Formats: sequence, structure tokens, C-alpha cells
Amino acid sequence: MKTLVLFSSANKQGNTAQLVSELFQHHPAEVVDIDELAITPYNYNNDYPTDDFYPLVEKMLAAEHLVFASPVYWHSVTAPMKALIDRMTELLDVAELKPKARQLEGKLGHVVASSASPEICPIYHGFFKNVFKYFNIEMGGTVHAPCKDGFYIEPNDLTAFNLTLNQG
Repeated sequence: MKTLVLFSSANKQGNTAQLVSELFQHHPAEVVDIDELAITPYNYNNDYPTDDFYPLVEKMLAAEHLVFASPVYWHSVTAPMKALIDRMTELLDVAELKPKARQLEGKLGHVVASSASPEICPIYHGFFKNVFKYFNIEMGGTVHAPCKDGFYIEPNDLTAFNLTLNQG
């Protein structure tokens, strides 16, 4: 099963990066740092220069599991993660791209987050539930690292999340 991790964080060695490292220590995955990609913001004219979006979409279509990994910033994802998800709208706006959007259907989508809160922010989690629903991506697993006092992940949460990666 191919797993693609879409990672974004202002701190490349921070809690979310550590969580991704822990999660995929024993599960093969390709990690893409979307902060390093050039993804043009979504626009209603669907007029875009050549950027990294279409190659990334091809990687997403080749994967069975799509893992969105971002710290929680003000109840939401990082700006590059939001830009990626906004741009994904193009897949349903442009007739010739709709087959690609349909290929996202049935993939397993997972959420990986870290924050200073003891539990994942319901607004943050709800955002992904709605994105997955919009693209007919099945909700896989969610894992949250409560890192108020430094990096920490509950071992049972780690195990439960890894089990979701074996679905599909």
C-alpha cells in the first residue's frame, strides 16, 4: 500500500515533524514537504502558471493513503497546506480535470497534527472531515500529539493510527 504524507510546518524539526517520523518509522511512506513546493494560489479563472501542483496531484493519485500532516495554528492548518487544499478545488472546477478528482474518491485520508492542547482542535479536525467529504475521500485515521510540555505521543494512539495505515 502506497502512503503519501503531505507535510507542512514552519519548524522542520518541530513536534509535527517528530510525529511524522515516529508514525512512519515502520511503515513505508513518501513524505513531501509542501512548503518547499511552488503551488500557485487558487483563482476563479483557473489560470495558472506552470508550478508543482500537477506533479503533486499525480503523486496523490498514485497513493492509496493520503496523510495530511500539519501543526494546529489558530485552529487551522499551515498556510501552505491551506493553499494546497484550496488549489485542489480546481480539480472539480475544470472539466478535463474532473477525472482526476474522481480518482481521489475512495482513497483513505488521514490527519496528523500536533498542538499545545490535550486534544485535537475540533475546528481543525472538522476542516479535514469536510475536505474529505467534498472529494469523497474516506476518513482513515487521526492522530494528535499534545505537546504543551515538549513532544509527546500516546503509544496507544500511535498503534491505533498505524493500524489505519494497514487498511485499504
